[in-house]
Amino acid sequence: MKKETLDKIVARIDRMNRDDVQGLIMRLATDKGLFQDVFDALRDGLILFNCWGEAVLANREAGRIYGCALRDLLKIPFETLVGKTCTWKELQGSGVALTRDLQVNYPELRHYNFTITPVAEGREGYLLLIRDDTESRALNEADRETEQFNTLALLAASVAHEIGNPLNSLGLHIQLIERNLSSLPEESRGAIESLLRTAHHEAKRLDSILKQFLQAIRPTHPRREKLNVNTLIKETLELLTPEIASRGISVRLSLKDDLPAIDADPVQISQVLYNLIRNAYQSIPNSEGGIFLQTDYGDAEVRMIVSDTGKGISHEMMGTLYEPFRSTKKDGHGLGLLIVRRIVKDHGGSLGIASRPGLGTTVTITLPRFDRVQRLLPG
Repeated sequence: MKKETLDKIVARIDRMNRDDVQGLIMRLATDKGLFQDVFDALRDGLILFNCWGEAVLANREAGRIYGCALRDLLKIPFETLVGKTCTWKELQGSGVALTRDLQVNYPELRHYNFTITPVAEGREGYLLLIRDDTESRALNEADRETEQFNTLALLAASVAHEIGNPLNSLGLHIQLIERNLSSLPEESRGAIESLLRTAHHEAKRLDSILKQFLQAIRPTHPRREKLNVNTLIKETLELLTPEIASRGISVRLSLKDDLPAIDADPVQISQVLYNLIRNAYQSIPNSEGGIFLQTDYGDAEVRMIVSDTGKGISHEMMGTLYEPFRSTKKDGHGLGLLIVRRIVKDHGGSLGIASRPGLGTTVTITLPRFDRVQRLLPG
């Protein structure tokens, strides 16, 4: 109903008879009910504010987003409803439209977008539209990750073709030179042997980088078997002990004796542990640091925790940990954690990283148990 029509009715309402007033009230009630039905059918949350910043109307979706009944929602102050991203004083009478993003961490992580617009030209009321962007953000993140892996796949295929064969040929020729070197006088071999060792080392390093590329993108299915994580940690640590000892870094273990088995690929999980332990001791700048390896479990999962007292990860770097070619190490290529994350995901697990610059990093791997314990609520 138009405002002009309503003003005319109000001006003559004292001259209307009882039946006319009753019919008018019924019509207004019907119009409001229809408007509320349309309001409630919308998939975004909507809240209407009057010129004093009071919520006067809200739809069902807004009640769901805020987790309360509509009558309680209408009592909540404007600033609270918009997550204190702006105040009513800033908007009142300005005619300005605003948009804001808000992340809510409790009781679960959600992302919302607020759009606040004037109701109509010349009026001071505002309409708040709340859009839940959580699912769309998750889809965009998944698409972005898929795009990254597709890019890596094309790059790795090119690298394997352009470098792989020449690298193998280079390795074979180095071996042939080493064999022929024995025919030279001993006094002439020293400098050449040193150069060959350097060339051989660099060829092996290039080969390692190439394999890391291929492992990062090649679709592999875990060959699962029942295994004990404690045993894998000890075996992996034994491989790395010479290098850790040469740096003078201490290692402490706290492994649960009754740790349940997991259903996993021993080769891939060993690779996860190898990468994480190696990252840990390489982040420690001097011999005063240490590494702490721990295992624990719950009703449905087994946890492996690798902590170090290294230099930690900056806040800026935390957001790019899984991006290729982004590394905290000077000569790193940023593929180690990418591989770790892929293996853990393929095993139905999760990866958590916590770090403080200058104080160290803690990485937690959670994998499902072989014999998950089901806890039921009492009937």
